[in-house]
Amino acid sequence: MIFHSPSARTGAVILAGGQGLRMGGCDKPLLSIADVPVLTHLIDRLQPQCQALAISANGNPDRFSAWGLPILPDTMPDYGPLAGVLAALAWGQSHNLETVLTVPGDTPFIPANLMADLLPAPAVAVSDGRQHPLVATWPVSAFHALQDWLNKPDFPDKLRVRVFARTLGIREVTFAAGYYDPFFNINTPDEYATACTLADKEQADDR
Repeated sequence: MIFHSPSARTGAVILAGGQGLRMGGCDKPLLSIADVPVLTHLIDRLQPQCQALAISANGNPDRFSAWGLPILPDTMPDYGPLAGVLAALAWGQSHNLETVLTVPGDTPFIPANLMADLLPAPAVAVSDGRQHPLVATWPVSAFHALQDWLNKPDFPDKLRVRVFARTLGIREVTFAAGYYDPFFNINTPDEYATACTLADKEQADDR
């Protein structure tokens, strides 16, 4: 696998806050594919692309302690994925970063050039004609805009990531798919089985 040199003052946050309800309730980043947790696959792909890395997750942080990364709880609970983005931007501010890349914790096959291709921020990944709102780069300077957005009175689509992203003028970046979508994510047992098959094939191809 070819990795690109990380850009200065960029960080990445793995969004691990989903409840995994369609998987029977589980931490999907802790599922194993090719005998390795999904979280490890993501970290291995992200670390060469950025200067700093963290995990966004609520609940007991000890379940992620083996990876030795900062764990970012939501500062505004009950706001869905946008709360994770807000926590990511706050962390970016505290580390004097310019840009934060967010990636869902159930997408083990992200490209090695993801950060580079999504700069400058804000930008969102697209594959097979479908936008992936949480695979995106965010300017850390957007922290206050997102905080103000979440503090507004409720209105339809307030918590939809793509609706807020449009207010920033986010641009789309299309990624080509090979024998699988690079943003394939695990939502169901069938998709988990598919991810295991894809990981085994990828591992065999790398030998």
